[in-house]
Amino acid sequence: MNRMLNFSNRNLKELLRDPLIYIFCLGFPLVMMILFQIINHYTGGNTPMFELHSLLPAIIMFSYSFIMLTMSLLVSKDRQSSFLKRLYSSPMKSGDFILGYALVGFIIGILQTILCIVVGLVISTINNIEFLKLGQIMLLILSQLPILIINIFLGILFGTLFNDKSAPGICSIFISLAGILGGCWMPLDTMGSFETFCRILPFYPSVILGRIATNASTSIGAPYTLDSIAYLGLIPIVIFTLGSVVISIIIFKRNMTNDK
Repeated sequence: MNRMLNFSNRNLKELLRDPLIYIFCLGFPLVMMILFQIINHYTGGNTPMFELHSLLPAIIMFSYSFIMLTMSLLVSKDRQSSFLKRLYSSPMKSGDFILGYALVGFIIGILQTILCIVVGLVISTINNIEFLKLGQIMLLILSQLPILIINIFLGILFGTLFNDKSAPGICSIFISLAGILGGCWMPLDTMGSFETFCRILPFYPSVILGRIATNASTSIGAPYTLDSIAYLGLIPIVIFTLGSVVISIIIFKRNMTNDK
């Protein structure tokens, strides 16, 4: 446990030295939240998905994709610099390495979530909008934990498979998918079969669960509810969560064995 925590502490310091984490993980999602609120204001509030209660879960889910990017860069750089190979001769086990990376991603993800919620509170205060109750905030955080875990372990996986030049390109594809197929800025609930396709991936179901927690409304004005379709959305979330964790652990252990 101490070895894992020490390794995690080192990883956190490495990330905090990188300006990318402040630009993408913290700054970019908040700028987007403010920008979409301004757009919604000047369009007369006629865009339901840009309403704060609908936008907040989408921004949180989308912001996690940048954690995947930072985790992939951290792992790939450690591999390219032979830092990990040197540590493989230490008493640390594969679980110490994986949890040491994952814990840092989890901490950053929770900080991202809290920061987005605080900015949402400020926006609601300025616009004189009723904000979320404490229970809704807790449900929102819990609803987004699986997609956070998915992004963390996909970042570890891509960092293990690719170098620090290739990993960002792979991650950028998933970042684009999260924004487009997650229904963050598009009314997927009016797109028929395309919405059905988006439901088999974890991005859109995660946003829906978040919008249920915040009591947001769909593009046609009806509230999001925990109906049978929302329950079905739990299936891809569970599959992708377990799959990302298991596959990243297997690949990391295999590479660790080969490097030894």
